[in-house]
Amino acid sequence: MTSETGFDVRKYDRFPTEEPRPDGELEQLEAAWCGPRRPGEWITAINNNIIGVYYVGAAMLFFVLAGVLALLMRTQLALPMTGFLPQETYNQIFTMHGTVMMFLFAVPAVEALGVLLLPQMLGARDLPFPRLGAYAFWAYLIGGLAFFCSLFFGLAPDGGWFMYPPLTGMTYSPGINADFWLLGIGFIEISAIAGAIEIIVGVLKTRAPGMTLDKLPVFAWAMLIFACMIIIAFPSVILATLLLELERALGWPFFDPLKGGDPMLWQHLFWFFGHP
Repeated sequence: MTSETGFDVRKYDRFPTEEPRPDGELEQLEAAWCGPRRPGEWITAINNNIIGVYYVGAAMLFFVLAGVLALLMRTQLALPMTGFLPQETYNQIFTMHGTVMMFLFAVPAVEALGVLLLPQMLGARDLPFPRLGAYAFWAYLIGGLAFFCSLFFGLAPDGGWFMYPPLTGMTYSPGINADFWLLGIGFIEISAIAGAIEIIVGVLKTRAPGMTLDKLPVFAWAMLIFACMIIIAFPSVILATLLLELERALGWPFFDPLKGGDPMLWQHLFWFFGHP
């Protein structure tokens, strides 16, 4: 029998009863869900509250770093004759700023809010795959830091945040600068998809009893649609970055028109991701 609110009384046995709980259950529960107590536990934490705070903090860090890069570019544009930034460095900062804002702030920041807030809105203790959420965060942080730190060693890419071939091919972008971009973005793409899977499953499978889809908070609906868009859009840019790296590393002609490739293929794959 289902009530007017959608609550199924036949599932009432899922709720705690007045009978005593098994010995040691409370201690096990507190050990599993308490916050980190020792320094090493801050790294191994999987609780959505901790991972969500990490996510938000890392996204804000990259937002600030992108703002610093924007200030450097604006300073050069305001004082063009001073040589404040060499031409190559300006191109690298331009590329880094766009990439950080799109891949290291915009998408991860929204996912971070979902990881942090969704369980409370859904009446769940945590998202369904805590270790997957932790993996998504650490892949994002490691990939983002590896990518951003390339700027300090003169290894940052300079082909624009959209990395159009043939400008980013080996002919016009020799060295490993573009490869750092492809490697870092690969980590971030995997992180985004892992986080999206957790959000989708969390919204669809861990709602409180009686919370049907038509009773979801608007924020939960927004996160569900956002995660579905990531699942649809991000595989195309993963494929694009993989093909470009194969062309650069092995000489396979996916985007080189002189060898039968087509640079428009990159634009189709990249902007299939970028427009949604």
